[in-house]
Amino acid sequence: MTKITKIIMLAACLFTASAFAEPQPMVIMKQVATEMTGELNKNITQLKTNDAIVYKIVDKTLLPHFDLNGMARAVVGRDAWQKATQAQHQQFIKEFTHYVVKTYAAALSSYDGEVIKFYPLREDVGAKTRVQIDSDLIHKSGPSIHMQYRLIKTGNTWLIYDFSIDGISLARNHQEQFAPTIRQGGLAKLIEQLKQNNQN
Repeated sequence: MTKITKIIMLAACLFTASAFAEPQPMVIMKQVATEMTGELNKNITQLKTNDAIVYKIVDKTLLPHFDLNGMARAVVGRDAWQKATQAQHQQFIKEFTHYVVKTYAAALSSYDGEVIKFYPLREDVGAKTRVQIDSDLIHKSGPSIHMQYRLIKTGNTWLIYDFSIDGISLARNHQEQFAPTIRQGGLAKLIEQLKQNNQN
């Protein structure tokens, strides 16, 4: 085999591997799911009696992959966000982060060794900066929980800027829920409301 032939064959192998490689956002989500279910399985006997364990697992494995600043701005709305102070921004992000952890953890509180199944992306990622990934939390008995993740490319990585549980978008749903409170008392009133909710 000549040197040129070897080079051509190597190039062909690399091209084939690249063509069938999963898009980066899918790779990230599968890695997160593997780490998260691994932690859940290690603590499975305590999940139903200790909510703090589920919160800790979500905080450790999933939260670092969220665009929390972007989500916070989206649920508050541009006008209210611009009128608030920098200190209020930080306070809201802190309380909203806690709220997101509680919301997601609630979907996992009854985890009993279920499998997370991801579905192939419907379109080529290519030069896109936003994608949607669909998945199911498949229960051993009873209906599965359908989850959709919307990711945005930030620099060289992908972050979750919204997720839906059984078709209910966290960002859109909470933007509607928060709107009356913001109209009544701005971001300051919403922060107090979230604090009370997070303490329950």
